[in-house]
Amino acid sequence: MNIISASRRTDIPHYYSDWFRERRKAGFAEYRTVFGGGKNGRFRVSLKTEDVLGYLFWTKFAGPFHWELEALRNEGIPYIFQYTITGYGKEIQPGIPECSSAIDDFQKVAETLPEADAIQWRYDPILISPDYNCDWHRKNFEVIASSLQGSTNVVNVSFVEPYLKALSKAADWRSIRWRRPDPDRHKTALRKYPDLQTVSADEDILLADLAEIAGQHDIELRVCCNQEYEGRFPKATCCGLEMFMAYGEDMKRRVSSLATRPSRPGCRCLKTVDIGMDTTCSGGCFYCYITTSLDRARLNYDRHDPTSAMLRAF
Repeated sequence: MNIISASRRTDIPHYYSDWFRERRKAGFAEYRTVFGGGKNGRFRVSLKTEDVLGYLFWTKFAGPFHWELEALRNEGIPYIFQYTITGYGKEIQPGIPECSSAIDDFQKVAETLPEADAIQWRYDPILISPDYNCDWHRKNFEVIASSLQGSTNVVNVSFVEPYLKALSKAADWRSIRWRRPDPDRHKTALRKYPDLQTVSADEDILLADLAEIAGQHDIELRVCCNQEYEGRFPKATCCGLEMFMAYGEDMKRRVSSLATRPSRPGCRCLKTVDIGMDTTCSGGCFYCYITTSLDRARLNYDRHDPTSAMLRAF
């Protein structure tokens, strides 16, 4: 049995609820990864009820997806959420609803879950720029945290990572403070972008302030895959046993038997099967590591067939 991730690569709850419904009816989904492999470049996973341990949904807005969540509940299929709310403007994430709409929807999703542990808030990534400085983040974070008190117990954070795709799409990459780069992982980025600004002591203080604000609202701040903060803040686990505990002892036993499968250094997540595909999300967030361009993503969305086995076949 598998935990199905839907999806790290694209926002299925926001943009592809019809496709998800059709794949569940068909009993399987197919996908490709940017790394290739599989049979004829494709992978297939069963979505039959008896083969699915649970679903992990990733979204910035699940409004169109509540019908699917109701169907899962009626069938007794567990699901958990990583739900991102950052409050950035349309120049940063043009396809994402306003912050107030996302907060309202987050609360509605949380009400469908057995406990607040089953949904985690992502204030991720933290974008430091002239328009979004540390004081802006303190005020913005307070508004969101106070609104989500009681709906979640965890907020996961990280700074914008200097992925080549993110750097190439940034309107002014020089004005952004990026995560402290790893000399090996970010070698090409450092070579192509030698003037990269990175987070400093001011941003380290910001993290401590955000952790304090979160705590005031009964939310624990955790840092996702920024190993430089190890020992200073709890580590995030985006898919772990904790999130499934409320679904009962049998679920606890089954999830406990799963192996971990890190997606990048510092990741502690359990093994999942992700059914999303790259360059299919219309959110338009420049910092996305999996979308080549917004124009192409929108074209792929317009051309996708909800009855197709894959999100995109081209």
